[in-house]
Amino acid sequence: MKYSFIFVFLLMALTGCKDSPNLKPAEGAETEVPAADAEVRKSEVSYQEKGMEYAMATQAALGKALQNKIQGAGIQEAIVFCKVEALPITDSLSEKFGVAISRITDKPRNLINTASAEEMKFISNFKSELGTGQPPEPLVVRQGDDTNFYYPILTNTMCLKCHGSPEEDIRPQVLGVIAELYPEDQATGYGNNQFRGLWKVSFKGE
Repeated sequence: MKYSFIFVFLLMALTGCKDSPNLKPAEGAETEVPAADAEVRKSEVSYQEKGMEYAMATQAALGKALQNKIQGAGIQEAIVFCKVEALPITDSLSEKFGVAISRITDKPRNLINTASAEEMKFISNFKSELGTGQPPEPLVVRQGDDTNFYYPILTNTMCLKCHGSPEEDIRPQVLGVIAELYPEDQATGYGNNQFRGLWKVSFKGE
């Protein structure tokens, strides 16, 4: 994705506009990657690797806790669990890794997860990419003083029990709990393996 290489593009624009002749290297000569460019690319890969590691660790922790709650108390209690415990679990892993981890979406259940205007553009790009059938690439973007990592969240069968079609996947009792806890809910109507939102890992001041 173009966004994920924003650092490289900006740096090349700045270093490539000097008043120097447009010389091509001699045939067979080796070309070297400028040290600054190489460092930017190395940093980009590092943020991708760390961002993916932290996002997947958080996803695994939330998924395990939610599955245990569903098996032990049922879907309705699992929704209450999400309302109360999802953010504390995420925050605990943010503290562990020294970053800010969150989930953002264009169709929030909890309004705190609503994507910003700029992030809505990222979501649109991810949806287009997923629509081609190609696996998504992580996105790393410099925003203000922070470096942010983004990666898609896709639905699975378990998700559909409270995010699927109200007519087919979600029981009426479950819909009642959702309406009570999230009166402005927008997060239903999904099918399996559909785009649900983005993991966001923010490296503060980096």
